[in-house]
Amino acid sequence: MLKTIIIAVIIAVFLFFTSAFIALKMGALPWPIIFSIIVSAGLLKLFNALTPHRVNIAQAGGSIGGLMAAAVVFTLPGLILENPNFISHGWLVLTCASAAILGIGLSIPLREEYIIKQNLPFPAGRAGGEVIKTAFNQDHRFGLMIIFVILAALFTLGRDALDWNYIDLGVAGSQPILILIMPMVIATGIILGSANSFSWGAGGILSVIGAIILTAIFDGIDTTPRIQNFGMGLVIGSGLGYMLIHASSALPSKSIIFKQKPWVWGMAISSGLILFFMGIPLFAAALCLILTFFTVNLASRMTGLTNIDPLEQFGLLSALLITYFFGMANLELGLEHRYIITFFIATATAIAGDIGHDYKSAQIVGTDYKQIVLVDLVAAVVVALMIPLLLGVIQSPVIADTLFTLKFPAPQAQIVAMNLKGLPHPLIFVCGLILAIIIEAFRFKGKLSAVHLMPLGIGLFLGFNLAFLIAIGGFIAFKVAKKGSEQMLTAIVISAAILGGEGTIGFLQSSLQVFFPAKETAILGSISLLLIALLARSIRGHFQKS
Repeated sequence: MLKTIIIAVIIAVFLFFTSAFIALKMGALPWPIIFSIIVSAGLLKLFNALTPHRVNIAQAGGSIGGLMAAAVVFTLPGLILENPNFISHGWLVLTCASAAILGIGLSIPLREEYIIKQNLPFPAGRAGGEVIKTAFNQDHRFGLMIIFVILAALFTLGRDALDWNYIDLGVAGSQPILILIMPMVIATGIILGSANSFSWGAGGILSVIGAIILTAIFDGIDTTPRIQNFGMGLVIGSGLGYMLIHASSALPSKSIIFKQKPWVWGMAISSGLILFFMGIPLFAAALCLILTFFTVNLASRMTGLTNIDPLEQFGLLSALLITYFFGMANLELGLEHRYIITFFIATATAIAGDIGHDYKSAQIVGTDYKQIVLVDLVAAVVVALMIPLLLGVIQSPVIADTLFTLKFPAPQAQIVAMNLKGLPHPLIFVCGLILAIIIEAFRFKGKLSAVHLMPLGIGLFLGFNLAFLIAIGGFIAFKVAKKGSEQMLTAIVISAAILGGEGTIGFLQSSLQVFFPAKETAILGSISLLLIALLARSIRGHFQKS
């Protein structure tokens, strides 16, 4: 078990840093389950400890790093820009760790409800479990993954050295139209699948068409912020609409209140005290914990049904609700405290969604869920300790000065920041919000099922540049899926490798610019030579085994 936990922690830390970079770049973070499975199997094979149960356990702990990264970079960048001196790294470690542990604890009784009784699909977890159960050819796909990780890393080093990041096609409104040279965006489209990727692509195309038409009608008006606010309304409205429609559904409230372990209640009290000592008023801290109980429940159900966990929306809507209650009582909740509440709930709901997938894969493989809980607890604490290093890079001028720009758009963080501070075009936002809620109501009745509002809204918000490559990835996924599940799994493995390679080099370059700027060129040059040697060896070994 110790080897399995160590491997899980290594993967979790790796995914924490690479996923943070990917999310800042794209605003999308596919479930890292398949990547975690392949790497877990490969490492366990090296240690002569390969079994389906160990792969399942290591994968569960490893994937938690990606979700905790999402909670950080989907919520906190706005605070970094607004008031960087407010953030105490030590208190954020405690906040993140307590929220993650609370999310794990609250999920335990939900397993019986959503996995055993209702048998919700949890698609990513089911896919992971089936991959483990059918004993895939670990040597073949592990070797393939290593090759594409190295290829993606070398490509990223060469591209950035030549400063060949995009092809400029002009401007629509105030929106630059670019063809980005970013393979990881295409890889993301493959992993997201054709439906979500085509919806995202449609949003990007509509943003350009809308900008051209509105600019022609309203001469001299910058239409891009208005289109972005409408897209933001669709994103928030789709999540809110789902919550409103399913809030009347029978949620297992008794399970999450009366079936908790004593240590979970202890963690809830500890979390409240941590929030209080961070300066959040006691009433707000209490409301935050109450809403955490509810949103963890809803996040687990939503992830199980749709494979989507809009963690930043759970946090944002909860923070806005608490702010509203404070306003009714003629009290004020500071902007910084709203960010912390958003981050806390986003972390707890991220963990709830991730561990739901782990429970589903454990059910399929036959793994003891208590071992899943144990490895997730260890991995969550270790990853939380990595937050100061990650924030040190994000808060540096290397990234902070380019946040919310083309280089690091961080769309979810932009949405959080704009909603917590106030929108430039609230009426347009409300129109998108209401439209999304109406469409979600039709979807609930079995109509408009082909409309995927959340990726469509993100496409409108981010514009053409990422959407074009995402749609290419969706087209590749559409074609490959016709050839069978084995081919699709191989495509997902290669895509995950590309994300890992490009994300690793991207974060490494940013870190070197912060900590070792004078030695950056020498270090990256040495890494390039090492990668070339590893690539040659990996290709030779892969084809010899084949």
